[in-house]
Amino acid sequence: MNRCMLKHATVEEQDAAREEWFALRLQRQMDREAKEQRRLEQEKFHREWWGLPPIERNSEKGRDIIRKAERIGGFPRTDDGQLSKDRHR
Repeated sequence: MNRCMLKHATVEEQDAAREEWFALRLQRQMDREAKEQRRLEQEKFHREWWGLPPIERNSEKGRDIIRKAERIGGFPRTDDGQLSKDRHR
């Protein structure tokens, strides 16, 4: 309860607020669990998409991947410094 509630509310209103808080406790717990599940799914997708978790990007493996040239169809990209045709029409 906030200070306004403690200062101005009656005992009945405070009891009602406590009952509401405890009644919604399970809903808040389910919301937290759903949020954590979503975070884990996004982390899994991120690992699959980028191939490296954020912690490993600064490791030797991550620096090695960044050092390699971007390849298109197995060949190094040749249009460095030019605007992308798809994004800049």
